[in-house]
Amino acid sequence: FDPSEAIAFVCGPEVMMRFTVAELQDRGVSPESIYISMERNMKCAVGLCGHCQFGSTFICKDGPVFRYDQVASLLRIREV
Repeated sequence: FDPSEAIAFVCGPEVMMRFTVAELQDRGVSPESIYISMERNMKCAVGLCGHCQFGSTFICKDGPVFRYDQVASLLRIREV
C-alpha cells in the first residue's frame, strides 16, 4: 500500500465517512486524494428548494461527489 498513489472513494452515512476518512489520513492518504459521496434527498435537483443544501453547497448542483479537502470543514459540523 502506497498512500501517495492511493485514491479513495467513500460513501455511506456521514458518521461512517468521518471515521473512514480519519483512518485513511492516519495511513497517509492526502485529503486531496479522498472523494466522498454526499447523500442528500434531492427534491428539485437544481438548487432552488434548498433541501439538499449542505452549508453553502448544494449537493444536487455542486456534487454529489466532492473532494474531501473541499468539504472537510462542513463535515465537522453536526446536523448541517
